[in-house]
Amino acid sequence: MKKLCLSFSNSKNWRNDIHKKMISEDWRELRLNILKRDNYTCQYCGFIAEKWQIVHHVDGNPANNEEANLETICPMCNLIHHSGQGCEIQGVVDIFRESSYSQNEIIKITRKMRAQGKNDLEIIDFLSLKEKVPFKMKRHYLKNLYGFVTSRKAGQDWTQKGLEYGYKIVKITNISNQRSIDKYL
Repeated sequence: MKKLCLSFSNSKNWRNDIHKKMISEDWRELRLNILKRDNYTCQYCGFIAEKWQIVHHVDGNPANNEEANLETICPMCNLIHHSGQGCEIQGVVDIFRESSYSQNEIIKITRKMRAQGKNDLEIIDFLSLKEKVPFKMKRHYLKNLYGFVTSRKAGQDWTQKGLEYGYKIVKITNISNQRSIDKYL
């Protein structure tokens, strides 16, 4: 698994007509090829799902569709990787100065505990998340902080559906890549 850290993409890259290109048949075919290549597995937390996974541009440039620049990422990890979007636009990510766990573990544990019906305060307490801080668009500031995907309703419907689907999958099935989380719970 790749190390997950709070980050953000340059918003200028996304404020053009690139979204029109990303709904094209070519993009859908490329996206499906990447999902299959990665076995529908998030490259950061190992979550496997055939629905709602995102094909992420590693370099943050949505025009760079080279296969080496594309990877599968789950909605939760995507919100952390694009924490500006998660905090400011979607409104579902909170940032903390301290945790007893790595960012990757925070995602895995949060998904598992949310599927068990735990609320934000119970999960935050378990993760020992302390000292909530504001989002700042500064990489050096975000580098050593921890993101937490809350249960607040996401600003965009597709994000909310993707998050809920992930919790449902963990609740309904016993996905093999989730079993390692049990050592924490």
